[in-house]
Amino acid sequence: MTERGLHFGSVIGVIAIYDSNSTAYGSGVVSIEDTSVIEEATRAAIDVALRKAKRVGEVPSFAIIHSTPGIEEKLISAFDNVFKTPIPIIGATAADNAIKGQWSIFNEDESTSQGISIQLLFPSKPLTTGFSAGYSPTKYQGLITKCQDREIIEIDHMPAQERYRGWISEHSGEDIPEWFKFQVVTQYPLGRIAGTLYNQPYFKLSHPINVTDEQGILLFTNVNQGDVVTLMSGDRQQLISRPARVIREARRQSELNTQLTGAICVICAGAMLHLEEDMGKVYDKIKHEMGDIPFICPFTFGEQGRFINGDNGHGNLMISAATFYSD
Repeated sequence: MTERGLHFGSVIGVIAIYDSNSTAYGSGVVSIEDTSVIEEATRAAIDVALRKAKRVGEVPSFAIIHSTPGIEEKLISAFDNVFKTPIPIIGATAADNAIKGQWSIFNEDESTSQGISIQLLFPSKPLTTGFSAGYSPTKYQGLITKCQDREIIEIDHMPAQERYRGWISEHSGEDIPEWFKFQVVTQYPLGRIAGTLYNQPYFKLSHPINVTDEQGILLFTNVNQGDVVTLMSGDRQQLISRPARVIREARRQSELNTQLTGAICVICAGAMLHLEEDMGKVYDKIKHEMGDIPFICPFTFGEQGRFINGDNGHGNLMISAATFYSD
């Protein structure tokens, strides 16, 4: 999605940033076959990006991070470890149309179907970021008592898919089959508390993909034993409005005398498919917020961003935005 409308099918979207600072940007792509080397791969990508920007030894003010599915949390942790200071990020997980692994990331040097891409920015103009779930917690929550990587096997010592389906049934009165209907589970992700604001929790979301042989739930995020998961619910009108709302909240962080010049808004592909014919309304609301100012919105399998407490994180069905300004 851009300021010119929604674009489906075989398309390419490009956002160009013009900056008077000629050494403001640099990017690095690294292929990863073994996830145990994610720390080294992240450092390698950062080193390439810093050399390209002619900023070796400096700390960027912003970063754009992309990866293929499965390594997002390790990438963010490695990125934070390199710089040892909170750096705002925006990012996306590569996607395909049928979850068949036909995804890739690339820069001007190379492409890969399994790896990471890091762009470091030292812009001469200000920018702000936003990262939000946009779903509401229900009263249903439980403790992950058995899991492995991205599979929840048990919640409260019960088969995870049985517990999850039971929550949905009790909350909505809708019975879902043992095989997940994609549109239904998109409406009811699992949330974990990422922090609090004015004593109110805010969440990072996990999108269920399917049930597993052990009657567990396969997710697009990592989980840990002992995590508390909450059934989240997305009201349709709330989901339609949230991308424009996240952009608006990011804008509120800027100085009053700055002029908005552009925006990136990463939107989950699952939410896009769930809303389907209402995506035109999503576009209308973003267009109303932005006017004729350029923006670009990719649809992805995961979103990376900076929570309001300053922590960088990865989630599903999230909205991650960056807004750019002139002086």
